Amino acid sequence: MRTPRAPAGQPRFLGYLLARGLSFVGDNVWWIAVGWSAAQLGDPRLTGIVLAAAGVPRVLLMLLGGVLADLRGARRIMLAADLAAGGVALAGAFLTTGDARPTAGLLIALGVVFGTIDAFYLPAANSYLAVLLPHHQLPRGAAIRQLVRSVAEAGGRGLGGVLVALGGFALAAYVNAATFLLCFAILVLVRPKYPIQRAAVRPRMRQALGEGLRYVAGHPLLRGLAVVTLVLNAVSVPMETVGLVLKAENLQWGAAGYGVAAGFLGGGLIAGGLMGTLLRPPSRSGLALALWLAAALPGFAGLVFATDLWLVCASVAWWSLCLGPSNAILSGLLLTATRPDVLGRVQSVVTVLSSAMTPLGAATFGLLVGFTNLTAVGAGCLVCLAVTAVWMVLSPAISRAELLPDRDRDHAPAEGKPALSP
Repeated sequence: MRTPRAPAGQPRFLGYLLARGLSFVGDNVWWIAVGWSAAQLGDPRLTGIVLAAAGVPRVLLMLLGGVLADLRGARRIMLAADLAAGGVALAGAFLTTGDARPTAGLLIALGVVFGTIDAFYLPAANSYLAVLLPHHQLPRGAAIRQLVRSVAEAGGRGLGGVLVALGGFALAAYVNAATFLLCFAILVLVRPKYPIQRAAVRPRMRQALGEGLRYVAGHPLLRGLAVVTLVLNAVSVPMETVGLVLKAENLQWGAAGYGVAAGFLGGGLIAGGLMGTLLRPPSRSGLALALWLAAALPGFAGLVFATDLWLVCASVAWWSLCLGPSNAILSGLLLTATRPDVLGRVQSVVTVLSSAMTPLGAATFGLLVGFTNLTAVGAGCLVCLAVTAVWMVLSPAISRAELLPDRDRDHAPAEGKPALSP
């Protein structure tokens, strides 16, 4: 039997990467435009509502999106979502062309619609990789996807700023629509190479949702990785975002100083993503994940305690550099440890934890800083991350987890029996 080519040499995978990269660019262009427009409303409360509008349907509908990805097929969901998002972005661009400015009502409505589309698109997009590559190549594919995401998000934020400066919200919305429609055209050509066999008797939506949640809860490794995802998004992301802004303000670095530090943070993520693609996936991947997190802690400590701009820059670069390989391992473990026919539901659970906990964590972080101070709250986050790293090392389910060699991809249940044991 002929050995499959490396992921970078497989046209289906490259097409998928191109589509995901365009999607990441478009998303960041869009949110830069929305954030800028929301800031122009003149009411901080309205700004907050606009920025939170997309998060509500994501949290409420994401699990349903995972069920549909498993029952109806990820590619079908992605195509429908790209087409719908392209149409909505075009409508937003048309309504704000010329002298018309986006109103709060329009921005909120667009946010709710895009959040609803994301709730169905993200579980499908994250799980679709599993039908494009053989099982033993999924960790490498996940690492490459993580690198593409880091590069595309950095480029998308920069492009979004330029587009808003040149043509306002409307121009950014037109470009965002173009990325969605290009994604649709690419995915029409990217068909599954390793289709997932499903049960002959399709379960009801509620039954499938319950089975998926029980599968995650009953799988020690997936349950542990879900906790890790929760901690990283609820604890570290607020310090990287809100905390870095507050530190720049407290130390009077100005916008330029904040921009430099944020640039080092983004550069570290890109370099770390590149490391994740070049390093050979470790056999004891769960232990490696814990050790990468432990290695990153000095960088996080520098972000919390350092007061010199360049020391903070070096610290955030080290922190994000270590996150690159750890994110690649985390994505790879989630893909390889999950039975293919429930992959959409597992991805939806993980995405809910990140989508729901990131804004909630940021709000809680800001509230705690108001009651105490930035250093105290940051130190608490550091302790939480350190405890998590120790727990990961001591947890047999995580520390002994391996990226398994190639195995039979067909783990679908027998006909009429949707058994969901781990």
